[in-house]
Amino acid sequence: MDALRIERLAWAGIFAAVVAVVVTTVLAPDPTGLLPLGVALGTFVVVAPLAAWFALDSISPEAEAGDQTVQYLVFFGVALGGRLALGALGVGGPVGGLVPLAVGWLVATQAKGLNPRRWTGGSRA
Repeated sequence: MDALRIERLAWAGIFAAVVAVVVTTVLAPDPTGLLPLGVALGTFVVVAPLAAWFALDSISPEAEAGDQTVQYLVFFGVALGGRLALGALGVGGPVGGLVPLAVGWLVATQAKGLNPRRWTGGSRA
């Protein structure tokens, strides 16, 4: 298995774990007991194979190993930084939650140039 596929599978697993935590928080907000654990595991079992399938199916011919990692790190950094900044300014609610996510996504779509493998010409992974 090459580095590009390993990267995609790793991020698919992380995505499935994040979705499981969010779904569990919404459906079973009390963190005690077996219900939240069951909801989290059930969600992960459903989402992980789907995320892996989509991740491996969406590899473009121009993709380099590290592109998705750079994009996700930029997305999470911008979204979290924006959320913290808006929270410090007293902006909350849907605006304080959705605007940083949208800006993070837009910035991340242009972040492939930050991948160090692209600076040196990269190697096909």
